[in-house]
Amino acid sequence: LLRRPAVDALAAALRPYGELVALRGEEVWLLNVTNVIDALDEARSQIVRFDGGDILAIERYAFDAEKIGTAELFKLPMRASPVFVNDVFVERVRKAGLRNVSFEPVWTSDE
Repeated sequence: LLRRPAVDALAAALRPYGELVALRGEEVWLLNVTNVIDALDEARSQIVRFDGGDILAIERYAFDAEKIGTAELFKLPMRASPVFVNDVFVERVRKAGLRNVSFEPVWTSDE
């Protein structure tokens, strides 16, 4: 969920990667990330699978940096994928002076 200061500061950077949906009766927006990239490097990730082979959980992410390219935000094609952001986007948020925002590093292209 994004409040007015975040939308004002980041809308132009967010729009290429998804849609901002205004919630009725509130000055709050939902970001629906529509940029889906099949960039998970399954060989280098630590993945827990169901007996049938489907992914149950990902304990450590590794990505194919070439597939991600310059995308600042993306999701994986699997259902219930978290949203991933790059350093450029994190810096945009910091420069905008937005508060109550935190990011959890899950991967670096140096790995």
